[in-house]
Amino acid sequence: MLKTGCLAVILCILAACGNDIEDHLEGKWQLQQVETDGIVQNVDTIFYNFQTSLFMYQVYIPSLELFYYSYGFKDIDDTRLSLEILDQFLLPYTDWESTKRTFMIEQSSQSRLVLSSGSKRYTFRKF
Repeated sequence: MLKTGCLAVILCILAACGNDIEDHLEGKWQLQQVETDGIVQNVDTIFYNFQTSLFMYQVYIPSLELFYYSYGFKDIDDTRLSLEILDQFLLPYTDWESTKRTFMIEQSSQSRLVLSSGSKRYTFRKF
């Protein structure tokens, strides 16, 4: 009986020690700012969506009143976030150079996400 109780406690502790960064990423995030070399540009038409290992990039085109999107995949390794979109047609609406992009996770909480790639810093809010 004591062994079963100890095993249950250990399993609960291990379950509670999940990947906090990955847990924080789940859901829809709206890009608010892109900072490049100290210059901040406000943005409100780009969304990153995360669910398990899946990723979706959405961009709203106000002049057409349409959302364009591409599904893809995400992979997290410590503080590195690798994203891949499956459709190249979306690239002209992004600042990505290819369908794969790697970011460093600078900050991750339930409501705020800050990513960096190269000389750019991306600030998101939970949507």
